Amino acid sequence: MFDYLNGVVAETGEGFIVIDIGGIGYKVFSSSNTILHVKNVSKVKLYTHLHVKEDDIVLYGFLSKNELDLFKLLISVTSVGPKAALAIMSCLKPNDLIIAIQTKNIKALTQAPGIGKKIAERIILELRDKICIDTDVMLNNDEKVTSSMSEVIEALVSLGYSYNEAALAFSKIENKEKSIDNLIKEALKQLSRI
Repeated sequence: MFDYLNGVVAETGEGFIVIDIGGIGYKVFSSSNTILHVKNVSKVKLYTHLHVKEDDIVLYGFLSKNELDLFKLLISVTSVGPKAALAIMSCLKPNDLIIAIQTKNIKALTQAPGIGKKIAERIILELRDKICIDTDVMLNNDEKVTSSMSEVIEALVSLGYSYNEAALAFSKIENKEKSIDNLIKEALKQLSRI
C-alpha cells in the first residue's frame, strides 16, 4: 500500500519515528540504526512495509530498499515476527547481519533480545541460500566498499581460505576505505587471529 514516506521528522522515540506529511503524523516502527540516522535530520525518506494482523495495522520503515528487503526476509522465517526482526536489526548493522547468516554465526544473532539458539539456527537455515554477501542484497550505501569486499574475498578464496572465513575477516576490518592491497593485508591479519 505504501512504498515509502517522505516527510518531516516530527518525533523519534524508543523503536519508532513519527513523520509529518501534510499535517498527518505517521508512526513508523524501525531499527535503532535507522532511528539514530534520522534523529539529527529534518526531512527523511523511509521505505515502508505495512504489516496487517487481525487486530493491528503497523507500519515499518527503513532508510534503504535493501534494508527493507532484509527485514522482509527476516519476517519470512518461521517464528520470526516484525518485533524479533527489528530486535535483530537493532543489534547488528545490515552488513554484519548478512555476514553472520553467511558464516553461521549463531552467537551474533543471539545478541538480540528474544532470539535464542533455535531461532538463530532457523534464520541461518532458511536465509543462508537467499542472501549472498557479494550480491545486490549487500546493504552498503558505498558501492566502492561493496566492490572492495568482493575483490578481497575473491583474493582470499584464491589463497585457499573458505568463502565464510574470508567474509568474516573482511567484516572485522574497521577502515574499509583502504586500497585493495591494504585491505587484503588487513584481512590476512584478521584471519591469523581467528
